[in-house]
Amino acid sequence: MKSLTPAQVDALLKKQAAGSTVYLVGAGGCGMSGLGHLFLDLGYKVAGSDLVENELTHQLQKRGAEVQNNHSSMRLEQARPFLAVYSSAIQSGNPELMSAQGLQIPTARRGAVLAALLRRQRGICVAGMHGKTTTTALAAYALEQLGTKPSFAIGAEVSQLSPHARFVNAPLRDGSGVPPYFVVEADESDGTLGGFQPDHAILLNLDAEHLDYFSDLEGVCSAFQEFGAQVSGRLIYCADDERLASLFDEAPNGVSYGFHPQAQYRIEGQAEAGQLLTPHASRFTHFKLWHHDSLLGEFSIALFGRQNVSNAAAVIALLHQLQLQPVEIARAIRSFRGAARRQQELYRDERCQVFDDYGHHPAEIRATLRALKEFAPTRLLVAFQPHRFSRTQKLMAEFAASFEEAHRLWLTEIYPASEPPIPGIDSAALAGAIRRHGQHVELVPTLEQLCASVRQAIAPGDLILFLGAGDITEAARGFADQLRQEAAATRESLGAELTRRLSSASVVRHDEPLAKRTTLRVGGRADLY
Repeated sequence: MKSLTPAQVDALLKKQAAGSTVYLVGAGGCGMSGLGHLFLDLGYKVAGSDLVENELTHQLQKRGAEVQNNHSSMRLEQARPFLAVYSSAIQSGNPELMSAQGLQIPTARRGAVLAALLRRQRGICVAGMHGKTTTTALAAYALEQLGTKPSFAIGAEVSQLSPHARFVNAPLRDGSGVPPYFVVEADESDGTLGGFQPDHAILLNLDAEHLDYFSDLEGVCSAFQEFGAQVSGRLIYCADDERLASLFDEAPNGVSYGFHPQAQYRIEGQAEAGQLLTPHASRFTHFKLWHHDSLLGEFSIALFGRQNVSNAAAVIALLHQLQLQPVEIARAIRSFRGAARRQQELYRDERCQVFDDYGHHPAEIRATLRALKEFAPTRLLVAFQPHRFSRTQKLMAEFAASFEEAHRLWLTEIYPASEPPIPGIDSAALAGAIRRHGQHVELVPTLEQLCASVRQAIAPGDLILFLGAGDITEAARGFADQLRQEAAATRESLGAELTRRLSSASVVRHDEPLAKRTTLRVGGRADLY
């Protein structure tokens, strides 16, 4: 099936009047639902489908989009769209895509459409295998706090930027004014990265990831090199990543950041001055950033871990290159609380803390576990759901060595993400690799059993982490709700017992006024003595 390029999508959109319909196949994903919000902001009608209803489809429906919870060729025909957009999760045999092809309705991948919309404003792309959602959200949030009112498209829900995508209608690039910044999370997983032509970009890292699409790591590096060549303005890249440094050290528009001593924006060393990177009771992490030989400023973020400090430094470097003042930048980033499923705390009491995280690659797992260890829990309990058979197969050895910080570890079955099974590749095989690495792991087939096993293991002072990009997040939220209900039941039970004991042991009548027992002699009937 032939899909439109970003240039072709751009030309098609310019010919369509407001009120024309765009159809989204797979509208319930974060990326696709974000496109829905962008099209609604631009004045188009939105229709679409997904196999399940969720909060993202409900948000679109509240804004007038017509989204159904099944894929139907008849529904697409009735909508009569001028464009059908599909996500990378949609298979080529999807009935709606086949219907669009039969009706000669143009089709385009999500990434190509986002790249087309980016051309209308001053585009800022954030790319990389790990951390791009948090970094994109932080950049958009900071620009919002700095009064620039940007457009943005983020690959997760962000409580401080709702909805997670917005298109600010402002002058286009036709000489009639300065368009807003448009901050987008540019996905490299499906080959659409090369379609983006941003003014500026942040490149976070390169890794052996998305090997279901790329043949090897060299293919990943080639895609990033091609993308970097298309950035017309500042190319902000991490000097701590050897692959990025080798690709872009000589780039005339390259600006480096990181812990590396040669970085143009240098984070002051963590190992030598630990007090600069310490999560306090208020959950703020503090660090200093140098620009060449001058101290740019001291910064604080309400996130934790070395990786989040690095991501924040990338955003600071970009904003400083855009001529924004360090003091204002520091104020703009300080109150950012992160994106959903990125080291997200779901529950905390005097017994334990529960976190949910999207990490599904060995590098992300290691970074998240190290960050959570900074809270110095008595134990770190980790429940992990592997994501994709292909990723598990190709990174088996790396996964086996990535859980060393965990005191106890559980695995549940692999979340396929539309992939067919690979013989011999399952959670039992991964568990075996982890055990051969010298670490104990418990294999639990279902999410229900997983929650029960973790609940039975909890001891005071534990930090529990649910980890993975699949539906383990539902188990995490259910687990947190269970703990909340248990805590509420305990409080109610203690209150009832206290009332019983006081009622039986005291001579105070239930209707006795408080005035008799207070110094000021005021007060009516007590609810509880």
